[in-house]
Amino acid sequence: MLSSAPRILITRLSALGDTVLTLPVLCALRRAYPASQIGWVAEPAAAKVLADRTDLNFLFTVEKGWLTKISEVARLRKALQRHRFEIVIDAQGLTKSAVAGWLSGRAEQITFSRGESRELAPNLARTRIQPTATYVAQRYLQLLAPLGIERPNLEFQMPYDSLAHDSIGERVKTVKAGRYAVLNVGAGWYSKTWIPERFGEVAAQLFRQYDLPSVLLWGNDSEYAYAETAARTARAVEPHCVTILPKLSIAEMKETIRHARLLISGDTGPLHFGVALDTPTISLFGVTKAEYYSPSQGIHRTVQNMYDPLSCRERRKAGNEAMQSISTEDVLTQVDSLLSMRHSKAA
Repeated sequence: MLSSAPRILITRLSALGDTVLTLPVLCALRRAYPASQIGWVAEPAAAKVLADRTDLNFLFTVEKGWLTKISEVARLRKALQRHRFEIVIDAQGLTKSAVAGWLSGRAEQITFSRGESRELAPNLARTRIQPTATYVAQRYLQLLAPLGIERPNLEFQMPYDSLAHDSIGERVKTVKAGRYAVLNVGAGWYSKTWIPERFGEVAAQLFRQYDLPSVLLWGNDSEYAYAETAARTARAVEPHCVTILPKLSIAEMKETIRHARLLISGDTGPLHFGVALDTPTISLFGVTKAEYYSPSQGIHRTVQNMYDPLSCRERRKAGNEAMQSISTEDVLTQVDSLLSMRHSKAA
């Protein structure tokens, strides 16, 4: 039996999107145990997602590759053991997340069963859960069943950052005006990228049919090149329909997506921000299975025309043929479906 104020550590170290998808675990723990002391171990990029969480007591940031550095391992162990965590929720299910939990000196560690968790993770957890839910955020919540938290609400509670919103509004007039679509042209893996010219065709049609300008979101140099290609295609049809966003901080990205009427994205971090922020989304899936990562209901729509059950390593190295199978018309059909709904953002 847990006390009314248990000390609980979440280990989800990396990937922006997966960090967002793990936030319901934090929300459910805080709701079930309001007096609990909750910590989270994350690498620097993921830590930026958590920096403004008032429902999180402790945030432990570790360098990427920390597990190979004795000094970083010792530093993390000392920091964690100072707080005497009783329970670890290892949502990532990899060696690095499992070892981070083990270093805390916890009495109990919970992760997924072997196959769902990998490497050393199932060996370092006494309690292993076989998930039955489909959507990955719901699967993470099933890790809480041993703590007596059954079927909790799926909630993300993303805090509003007025400074970030004002900052991007000052630099981009379209965002300041408040009526726009976000088209996220890139993805972490090439296999998840859609054809940039088709993003441009969608942007032109959004403006022509709905008088809805688009802003193009990108993350690195290659994605900026995609944005330029998409913008050229769109402007050839509608010269004033699209703006390429400047390089954004995570907070600025979050607020840009929060205030959008629509987000169109492949399976990557900004998509999951959109879902968490209750922004209508159209998600484009290729090498990853849509039903796992996209809640295709309500104000969310999913397009997936091809899927091959590849391993994680194979998916990373695959081409983007599955994404190429998604036509502009496939996406515009979902645009029509979403923008015809009576929703505060889509209206």
